[in-house]
Amino acid sequence: MNETSAATATDIKVTVVIIGRNEEQFIGRSIESSLAAADGLTGAAERAAAGLEVIFVDSASTDRSVEIATGYPIRVLQLRPEWPLCVAAGRYTGLRHSRGQYVLFLDGDAEIEADWLHRAVAFMDAHPHYGAIAGVLDEHYVDARGHRHGGQKNVFGQDTSREQVDCKSLGGIAMYRRRALEQAGPVNPHLPTGEDDELCLRLRNAGFQLARIRGRMAIKYTERRDTLHEVLRRSRTRMYDYGAVIRYSSLYGGGIQYCRDAIPYVVSFAVTALLLMLALPVAIYTQTVLWWIAALVLLAAAVVVKKRSVHRALLSVLVRAVSTLRTIISFVRTKPQPVEAYPTDVIHVR
Repeated sequence: MNETSAATATDIKVTVVIIGRNEEQFIGRSIESSLAAADGLTGAAERAAAGLEVIFVDSASTDRSVEIATGYPIRVLQLRPEWPLCVAAGRYTGLRHSRGQYVLFLDGDAEIEADWLHRAVAFMDAHPHYGAIAGVLDEHYVDARGHRHGGQKNVFGQDTSREQVDCKSLGGIAMYRRRALEQAGPVNPHLPTGEDDELCLRLRNAGFQLARIRGRMAIKYTERRDTLHEVLRRSRTRMYDYGAVIRYSSLYGGGIQYCRDAIPYVVSFAVTALLLMLALPVAIYTQTVLWWIAALVLLAAAVVVKKRSVHRALLSVLVRAVSTLRTIISFVRTKPQPVEAYPTDVIHVR
């Protein structure tokens, strides 16, 4: 998988791959939480020898992220600013340079829980047919100055009464078995979004199971998702470009499966919008436009009732509309490339 891992892939128990761009506000917390988890794996004296390694992959930050990271006993790699930069590229690069038997992908604005990581390793050791696992993720909403203004517990709605819950996808923060990644293939560095869902799809198709296990896995510091500013930011940064994922997953026959498993809300919105558009000229021709308007009003009312507010309903429709549009555009524009085409001459900062 990389220059160093082929011969010594399991001389480290866990590799934590932290990715980030301009995360000076949080990167110290992320690194410290990762290092704090080392002692429970093999003991402090053996930390560097066989317990845990931490790799920070920086996506050409322009703030103090790299400077802060180099103050810790970790490896620091940096993607070059002229490369295509995305979350997937950082994880792919970190994986290439990792040696862990298990690889935990962590965001630069998140803190891992040491107790959960220890139980995750024990679970993976005892269940070799599981290719990846995750746990409860809590979000703390913060502004640009670091002030907290709310949050959300258990973002993915995990059933916390059960020891484990088998699932189809895990989200960006999760622990993967190296052997499973070698069999199913690494993170696709060319995907602007949805790289975790696409990877989980390949793992399942390769015969591995996925699960969320009990306990809080991490805390992520982020902006509220239910704001117009966040929707526009995600659109601008290609986080709604699911069409690219469809194109790549279609190469191995998984396009429809990805749509069904990962983006059903985009598919349902697209189908509904198409039916409404097709029905309008029919309604005009048959002079039943009032019935068409009534159906549209009833549909809008149903969304408001489901979301419990007009604001959330409007935002939900906006997200689906933008996602559908970006999915169509990215599907048309994407020209799939081999994983190996992504640059590998990463900057070794430390």
